[in-house]
Amino acid sequence: MKRFFFFLVLINCSCQIIDSPEKAPSFIHIDDFIFTISNNNQGTNSEKITDAWIYVNGNLEGVYELPATIPLHYEGFKNLVIYPGIKRNGIAADRKKYPFYLPFDTTCNLIPDSILNITPQTTYEEDLYFWIEDFEDPQHKFQSHVLSQVDLSIIEFPETSLFEGDAGFINMDSSQYYCELRTNELNFNQFPKNLNIPAYIELNYANNYPFTLGILHKDASLPAYQKQPLITMIPTYENEILWNKTYLFIPDATSFFTSATEFDLYISVTNDNSNNDISILLDNFKVIFRQ
Repeated sequence: MKRFFFFLVLINCSCQIIDSPEKAPSFIHIDDFIFTISNNNQGTNSEKITDAWIYVNGNLEGVYELPATIPLHYEGFKNLVIYPGIKRNGIAADRKKYPFYLPFDTTCNLIPDSILNITPQTTYEEDLYFWIEDFEDPQHKFQSHVLSQVDLSIIEFPETSLFEGDAGFINMDSSQYYCELRTNELNFNQFPKNLNIPAYIELNYANNYPFTLGILHKDASLPAYQKQPLITMIPTYENEILWNKTYLFIPDATSFFTSATEFDLYISVTNDNSNNDISILLDNFKVIFRQ
């Protein structure tokens, strides 16, 4: 019996060691990123950073939709790196670190059972190529295709429905079936064709009817550009104008055409149901890739 009692004591002591209470985590709270531009060639400071990718001492601790209060099982002074995250192509299931925004890197003192408020800041990385159409000049960079029944016009500030200054405007009625606008930019021939090399379109838009944004591609065997849709934008509003911003991944289209030597962009609207008062507003159109 004495030996059995001794064995029970050992089991009891072992359980006490295993069941010892865990140390309370430290917390950080992030409301949003502050995004700034470093020069006027980068266009607007509009952003739609939705997520924070959290690294502590080089270890990924998770991806959190903002605003968020984030538990961290660390204490003391630690290196904290926060990457801005987006919904690529506007898809909630396709969350990515935006490769052209710099991470926020700091050292902070993490205290168990305490919340540290952090306001991370970011800007574009250096040496990026920017093509920008912000519709602030009367002569915009989109050309109507020969089949298009509608041109792009510019609505001038201070129209209350605008996002930021002037805006591009596509307006169609029941008598107009098709609109197609194209770019004509030699630098777009440098679009990457590899899914591992980033290139993005950033765009602010407000629309009460779907429109398509796509890639024009051509190689030596093609007499004219061919079209490859990249995305169709669903309406952002029905009555009161509501703006949205998106980040579109260009290689999703260009990666299919590895032999292409020329690329451009197009926007198209097909009025299948003879709708009246189709309204599509565009602003801060950016094409960005590494040089």
